[in-house]
Amino acid sequence: MRIATKSYLIAVVCVAALAMFSAAFIPAGGSSDYARFSVLTPSGPAEPPPEAFRRIPRLIHARHKVLKGEDIRTIAADYGTDVRSLQSTNNNDFIFLSRGGYIRVHNGRGYLYEAVVDGETLEGIARRFKPNETNLKDFKAAIIKDNQLPAMAMLVPYKFKKGDRLQLPAVYLNLDTYRMPLPYFSRISSNFGMRYHPVLKRKVFHKGCDIPMPVGTPVFPSRSGTVTFAGWKEGYGNIVEVRHKDGSLTRYGHLSKVSVGVGETVQKSKNMLGRVGATGMSTGPHLHFEIITPLGKSVNPLARIGKR
Repeated sequence: MRIATKSYLIAVVCVAALAMFSAAFIPAGGSSDYARFSVLTPSGPAEPPPEAFRRIPRLIHARHKVLKGEDIRTIAADYGTDVRSLQSTNNNDFIFLSRGGYIRVHNGRGYLYEAVVDGETLEGIARRFKPNETNLKDFKAAIIKDNQLPAMAMLVPYKFKKGDRLQLPAVYLNLDTYRMPLPYFSRISSNFGMRYHPVLKRKVFHKGCDIPMPVGTPVFPSRSGTVTFAGWKEGYGNIVEVRHKDGSLTRYGHLSKVSVGVGETVQKSKNMLGRVGATGMSTGPHLHFEIITPLGKSVNPLARIGKR
């Protein structure tokens, strides 16, 4: 009898709760809108429409799938942010934007930082990214306001979990990414990977890409670094090699002229390394461009343009 009574009371409570829910969400005319609140109803779109990002006053972020005809400028405008904010957040210059790929978008201005370990503190992040001309206290206050954190975060240690994201207002990363080593280019004559060598007359693995250009075209560093080799090297002909801060290496081969020496520090897109030629094992004027990782592995240069 006690069990029956208990079950009856639970049923009454459930019916009452359902009645309260219905009173709150079912219009007076009897037209039920219950399906919108049912857990069986499919969720909304995985990617909120860009209009939502521009209209919602608080910070929101999501993944955006790049569509045909989009570029980084149109995407930034759609979501109510700027190009530098999206470049910093994705650690990518977006010189080439792949259709069908995903990028992280948000409606703030600045760097959307992602915590890499549990226990990172607001104080530590603020000290790490504070702009030189900004007071630390003012910067923390701006972070708290933009991210709608509790006011107590100014007074006590405020910690984040791995994967938490935090908008850092007016912070833009100085991206040390790869750029094309030429002032312009129109096509690639030989891609990275296996190919039939025009001189050796057999299939070999091509460790870089060949960019046909007129003799004398200036060649610039793809990234800033230090010249570790400048001179003649076997099939490369005249070549310059530049070592970068992370240990990676770039090679620029078949040059007609070398303009730098070993030990020189060069800046990307600024200091000329030499000029395009056809020296070494070459059938015509072009630049042979290679990227080698710190572990010594050759990678497709075109896949790294705009990235580290």
